[in-house]
Parts: sequence; C-alpha cells; structure tokens
Amino acid sequence: MNLTEMNKALQWLRDKYAVKADGTLVASAPDSIGADASLKLENGTSAALLPWRPERRFIELKKLIDGKTLEGVSTLRFAAMSAEQSLEKLLYRELDLCEYLGESPIVSTFAVISGKTANVIVKLADGKSCSVECSGALPLGTEEMDRHEIIARRGIACDRVVDTQVPQSSIYQFTANGEKRYTDTDTELFGFSNAEILLIRAAFEVLRYPELVEVWNKADARLLRMTEKTLATEKNAAPAYFAEEK
Repeated sequence: MNLTEMNKALQWLRDKYAVKADGTLVASAPDSIGADASLKLENGTSAALLPWRPERRFIELKKLIDGKTLEGVSTLRFAAMSAEQSLEKLLYRELDLCEYLGESPIVSTFAVISGKTANVIVKLADGKSCSVECSGALPLGTEEMDRHEIIARRGIACDRVVDTQVPQSSIYQFTANGEKRYTDTDTELFGFSNAEILLIRAAFEVLRYPELVEVWNKADARLLRMTEKTLATEKNAAPAYFAEEK
C-alpha cells in the first residue's frame, strides 16, 4: 500500500471537485481488524474508514433495496474468503455489510469456528436473518473471493454473475511467465490496486460529507465489539446479544 501516492490521488480528487475539507490517509496499526488506513482530518480528528460501503456493487445492491425492486427482503447470504486477511478482519467487514445492506442493526450473533474459518448466524432487529461464511485459510497467492446474495419475497440479487464461483476479470493475459489478469474499476484512479482505490474513495467520501466522520466512527466502535463477542460465542456456547444503538 503506497500511502504517498494514495494521498496524492486523494488531493487530486479534492482539487478536481473543489472539496474544501482536507485530510490525509494514515496506515492503521498492524493488529487492526478494521480498514488498512484511517483518515486524519486537518482539525486533528481521526475518521475510521469503511471502504466497502462506497464500492459500486454494494451501492447497486442497496439501490435495489431502497428502490423496492426487491420486495420483502428476508435473508442475506454472505461469504468471504482470503489468503491474507484474518478471520477477524473478514468478519468485521461482513457484519458491517449485514447492517448496511440489511438496513437494520444486529441484535444477535452465533458462530461455529474451525481454525481460520467461521460460519455465523446473524439476526437483525427487524427480523431479517443473515448467514455469514468467512475463511482466512485460502492458499497463499489465491485471489480473495466473496459473494453477497440478498433474498426477498419478490426477487433475488447478488453481486456476482449467476453461477459464478470465483470473481471474474475484464482481461486475461496468458504468457510464458504465467497468467495475468486486469480489471479497471475506477476511471479516475488508474494504477492503484482495488484495495487502494476503495480506501481513496472512502476517504474522499468523508471529505465530501463530513457528517460521515461521526457515523463511521460510531460504526467502527460497534463493529469492534461485535466481532470480538461473535468470535467468543462458540467458546461460551451461547449467542451474543447487542442492544440497538440510536
């Protein structure tokens, strides 16, 4: 992660769109289970980043819910697998997506864990059920894989193409040195990895909408608690319960 170049890109976006607020991306602590970077604002305030929220596929899923294209959402089925991300880090993100796409706070969780993998049952305050599968046990060098499916009384939506088992790339290059893949996801941030692009975009969202600082910081604190308590449920042999926060 090249923070110097990422901050240059962030300032370029800020200047291009005449955003007055200013801030700098700062690397998170090595043991952090949240995003890999936070945003330090010019007034000294630190803003937690939730870089998956501004990601296009999740924006589109949320539009389907908000626009009532999906009627009577009842179940969320999420899966996230990685060779590099820890189980805690994966679960942190997926729990946030449960609340964000489910549009209701989590009230209870229960996990069954084996090594670096976990199956979690999540209940939302409005009655929706979520099934979350996380694994940090993929072989090294394997591309991260995830899938997010929303099941409703009328309609089903997913962030992957029907019958797709692994993420697809836009261009495949087969050479004497092996296979290379290319997928451009942002027309303004060429040259950055997808993870870097998401962090830059999340930081830019905070600069554009300063009210997100409080919202995301509050969500981060809640997610840290929920992740810790969820992973402890198997050892405790009892679900973890969470109060609805206003």
